[in-house]
Amino acid sequence: MSRARLVSRLAPWIAAPALLGLLLPLQRAWMPGQGSIGWALDLFAHWQPLYALAWLLACALGALRDRRWLLALPLLALPWFTASPVAPHADGPPELVIAVANVNIRQRDPMALLDWLDRQPAHIVVLTELSPDYAEALARQGYGGFPHRALHPLASPPGLGILSDRPLHDVRVVADRLGALRMEIGLDIEGRRVRFVAAHPKPPMATRKYRARDDLLRELAASAQQTPMIVAGDLNATPWSSALLGTDLRSLRRATGWTPTYPNEGKGLFSIGIDHVLVSSGFAQTGAERGPDIGSDHLPVRAGLRWRGE
Repeated sequence: MSRARLVSRLAPWIAAPALLGLLLPLQRAWMPGQGSIGWALDLFAHWQPLYALAWLLACALGALRDRRWLLALPLLALPWFTASPVAPHADGPPELVIAVANVNIRQRDPMALLDWLDRQPAHIVVLTELSPDYAEALARQGYGGFPHRALHPLASPPGLGILSDRPLHDVRVVADRLGALRMEIGLDIEGRRVRFVAAHPKPPMATRKYRARDDLLRELAASAQQTPMIVAGDLNATPWSSALLGTDLRSLRRATGWTPTYPNEGKGLFSIGIDHVLVSSGFAQTGAERGPDIGSDHLPVRAGLRWRGE
């Protein structure tokens, strides 16, 4: 038996788990569940780019023996179709640019972040894992020229901050039952008061944390049906997670893509996209991009928005 035909026998063994992984987001959307099984399935659902790569490898190996394997190549597109809904696209320059940066609780120097914002300006910047040392360093740098800010630094990962070039109204910090924080403010955009939420739910590394994250996103999505809303931060959820999928979550759509943002190692091969900007139906997105290394274990993201009306 030739070596190629021998290697091709691996194709079904690679294809089976890859296909199961590619189909997981459909299960997360239809039957999310909140128990231990749902939590475990949700963790496996995050890795859609790797499942697509494994499916490509399986098809290539299978084609060495039977070219009909190539008919299965279109399934590589499943991650695009199963990801959470994206905000509609609008032409023209953005009216509002949102940047999100998890600055890492151990980081002390904001210069890389400020250099990026100098090259790629934003109107509003959400900072997660904001420590007192980092906040003090920002103050010494004049907060990067942002005239308005709401900072809640902590010596632990729940610290949050918002830098803005426009006034922030009715600022409040809300803790969930596990101690994770979200910061809520009011913004005036195109003559309309918009609810802006900077959020950082705990990583879903236990069932109760997974449930708290999903409950937060569902609560915000329900509110977004009634009032214009922007949600931004390290949401600890990929576009294929139950936290962003489901009919009850469609009132908040992604303005960012699904390129990897965490961890910032290995050129994204084993990374996932968990830093997002979500918007309610009144907004369209003009484009999104991932930022450079800012000394954190996350890469920042930025998204351009336009108000298009309800």
